[in-house]
Amino acid sequence: MRSRLVLIRPLATLVSIVVPILLVTSTQPVKAASGNLVFATFNVCKVACAAPAPSWDIRRDRVARVISESGADVVGLQEATNNPTTTAKTQVADIQTLVAPAGYVSPFFTVDSNECRRPRDAQGELTGPSPCDNSAALLFRAATVEQVTTPTGLPSAGIVQVGAIAPGIDAVSAARSVAWAYLQGKNGAGPFLAISLHLDSNKDVIAESSRIAVGQALGGWVNWMNSIQGMGGTPAILMADLNSYAKRQPNGVQMALTSAGWVDAHSARLRRNIQYSTINYNPRLGEGSQGFPAAPYKFQKTKKNPKGEATRIDYIMGYGTGLRVIDYEVVVYLTGKAFNTDYQASDHQMVKATFAFP
Repeated sequence: MRSRLVLIRPLATLVSIVVPILLVTSTQPVKAASGNLVFATFNVCKVACAAPAPSWDIRRDRVARVISESGADVVGLQEATNNPTTTAKTQVADIQTLVAPAGYVSPFFTVDSNECRRPRDAQGELTGPSPCDNSAALLFRAATVEQVTTPTGLPSAGIVQVGAIAPGIDAVSAARSVAWAYLQGKNGAGPFLAISLHLDSNKDVIAESSRIAVGQALGGWVNWMNSIQGMGGTPAILMADLNSYAKRQPNGVQMALTSAGWVDAHSARLRRNIQYSTINYNPRLGEGSQGFPAAPYKFQKTKKNPKGEATRIDYIMGYGTGLRVIDYEVVVYLTGKAFNTDYQASDHQMVKATFAFP
């Protein structure tokens, strides 16, 4: 639902003072059974996506096609920025307009529940840029999902800074935006807290320690959010580009999350296209083809990799008692062995997973 909510206390103020405790070609869209919902995470690559990426004017329709045909009930977007496009004020607004005919909408939230809003003076005039690196957003399919009005009457969606989740991390990591919303399926699934997150890609020690700190703190932040919203025990679904993968960072943020009780959707018994990476960067693709190669690199089964699992930096994870992951898919559209360019929208692949709710 998209009704206006009564703001009892600015949520951004509350968030700023919290100190969390540690705690193969795509198939037809998966349709969720009763009590199940399909989630997707998709880094769409910013407006100025690096060469050899096509321009946003070309990619925008491809992004909309991938989302609209995904069958996902909830989509977490990354690198969906506030940068302007030739057709809209922001990239996020452009995507919202493009996927609206397929029934996708964004959660409603008040100005006060957006920590990344641009500052204004007493007369309401803008006085500076957003304090955030805005790159995370959420969409949901209005036919199958609705926004929840929480018992406390606080806004049930918003944007916070990563630094509000893990205080003390480096300034660049802290300034990234996190989109969140309390949603529920119209089939009885949920309610749940949906989170879209995009962590810093820097490979130095400082950025890596910050990513791990976020993984250690996120469960505590979810518990705190549930507490102030009167939603104790509500599960959470994370859709994220974590910029971390097991071979390079075996003890990275993904490990911190699973150690804290988050369930990685990649652990599902039914998995599709796991031999394709979630991102199209690999030395074997050749220089000049990174990000947008003619064909994806396909990982092969070896003694060290008996299942032929590809590297991945994009994740869907669940947190909460009784959640079960049903299936997992790296969404790849191919024509033979090559990418179908009608769907080659980003330097990342969309990732999908179905979760069953208790």
